[in-house]
Formats: sequence, C-alpha cells, structure tokens
Amino acid sequence: MKNILVLNLGSTSSKVAVFTDYEMLYEDVIRHDMNVTNLPLIDQVPYRLESIKNSMNQHNVSLQAIDAIACRGGVLKPIQGGTYLINEKMLEDLKTFKYGFHASNLSGLIGYELSKKFKIKAYIVDPVVVDELIPEARITGIKGIERKSIFHALNQKSVAKQYAEDNNKVYDDINVIVAHLGGGISVGAHKKGRVVEVNDGLLGEGPFSPERAGSIPNDALIKWVKENNFTVEEANNQLSKSSGLLSYFGTNDCREVVRMINEGNKEAKLVLDAMAYQIAKSISACAVPLEGEVDQIIITGGLSYSKYLVNKVKKYVSWLQNVTIYKGEKEMQALNVGILDLLQGKISTKSYE
Repeated sequence: MKNILVLNLGSTSSKVAVFTDYEMLYEDVIRHDMNVTNLPLIDQVPYRLESIKNSMNQHNVSLQAIDAIACRGGVLKPIQGGTYLINEKMLEDLKTFKYGFHASNLSGLIGYELSKKFKIKAYIVDPVVVDELIPEARITGIKGIERKSIFHALNQKSVAKQYAEDNNKVYDDINVIVAHLGGGISVGAHKKGRVVEVNDGLLGEGPFSPERAGSIPNDALIKWVKENNFTVEEANNQLSKSSGLLSYFGTNDCREVVRMINEGNKEAKLVLDAMAYQIAKSISACAVPLEGEVDQIIITGGLSYSKYLVNKVKKYVSWLQNVTIYKGEKEMQALNVGILDLLQGKISTKSYE
C-alpha cells in the first residue's frame, strides 16, 4: 500500500488530501485569510506550509508515513501530459514565476520543500500548460502570434481515461471530445491519448463562461479596450475574471441564472442559451481534428451539475455522438492516480528540462 499526499493550492485556499492507494483518508480545504492571500505569492509559502502541516496533524497523519507527494502543476513552459518529478529546473521556474504568476505554483514549491526535508519524491501531474497541439492548430492570421494550449488538462485527461476504463477501452486508442465547464470553459479534442486541439481556457478563445469573455470580435474588443483606457493587465483581468455571466447579471453562479429563468427573466434565458450554443459549437468544431471519428463526447466540471445547461448542449451535439457526463471535477483523485500509476509501473516518470 502507498500513502500519497496531494496538494492543490489556489488563489484563496489550499486543498490537502491523503490517500492510501485509491482510498481517500481525508480531504481538507484550508481557507486563507486575506492578510495571507494579499501577500506576494512567494511570501505566502511559509504560512501555507504551516497550515498544511497543521491539517495533517489534526488528522493524525505523519509526513514520515507518506510515500510520495502529488502537486497541482503550476504555470510552466509548455510540456506534454504526464507525471513529472519536481527537479531543480522546475523548482526554479516555479519559484521565479518565469512563465506566469499563479497560486498553483505554490503547490510544487511546498511539495518540493517537504520532499527534501522528509526524503519523499514530489511530482506534478498534467498541469494547465500541457501542450500536445498539432502544428496546424497553432497558426493564427498574424505572423509571430501563435495559439496557446492552456486548459483544464488534469480533469480533462482524468475523465477521458475514466471513460476508457469504464468501457473496457484504452485512452491511447480512442478519440473523445471533452468539455470542461466551470468558471472557465475548455473543450479539447483527445486523439489517441493526445489533446491535439483545445481552446485557451484562460484568455481569448472559445465559449464565454460564468467569468470569462471567450472569443470577442476583434474590432469591438480593440474599441472596448481603448474606450475604457485599460492597460494590458486591466484588460486581461476584465476578460478572465469579470466577464461572462458575471458581466450580464453580477453573479457567476449558474444556479442563480437558472432561478432567474424560472422566474420568467427572458434576458437570463437568452444569455444562458447562448452559452450552451457556444459550448456546442466548440464541441462540434473538435470533430474536425478527429476527422469525424468521435468515440464519445464527455461533459465535466462544476457546471455539469446544471441539468438546464447540459440538456441544451446535448440537444445541439447529440447528432455527432453520444454524451457521457462526469459531474464535477476530481482533481485530487486525478493527482493521486497520476502518482499511483507511476509507482505501480503503469507509466514512466517524465523529465522537465
């Protein structure tokens, strides 16, 4: 039996879990005070580390009993999917925030610190920067600008593998389209184990979401930035955190918008129907890189609990292929499985170079 410590750090919280093989012994979501989260990210490390240790102590779990540490992957250079040992090169890129500032970088920093102190290996699994795009998917209409692969890689790959296992298939042998519907939305074409096409789930592409703007007409976007006198940083913040449903209704809660629809709000119905429409268009577009050979469509993420939204999407795409729903997201379980597969010899460690 193997005991795995799983760390998944976000902007305002730290998720901690301990598994024995596939059984979760406990999970804790630590909510941090603003006096911690308002600090520069690197200065948050000692506070978050102490809270993680306290959580383990409260659940009577000793770090000496841990066999490996699974960390949420941070913002790194583009890499293929898989399980990576946190080495000195990765540590440096996480610590200096070379490729972008995000709290997820703290997962690997803290995991590495614990690994050195307790002589436990620490890994990341399928970070958001997983990049398996085909060359044609990178090209835009402006020389020098290429499309990026930034998406919910951990959950997308996890549910695709789960679907394969549930149907006695192998992930590397099937073609599936996975739509992760959450605060951000990403839709990926998984072609025999590789995500060959996916929208940038953070900025600038695909369907609008509860918080994000998605694809916007170029001319209108340029005018909007100019009229509001936004800096690049301000515009990015608006597009990724204050758009979508939040822009229309002041809430990012899909349940609240559905409540408004049930009370007869026609604008709420139009906007949520439009979001479903855009999701469906992205799903259908992913059939192109799969050359029409689609084994299944998979819907996952927090919004997959919304019957209203999911049924609208299914109505548009059911002609293409059957739809399987994996409700919510199982990131902690996916991180654990990524390490167990490695320890059981099912996969090999990948090197960050």
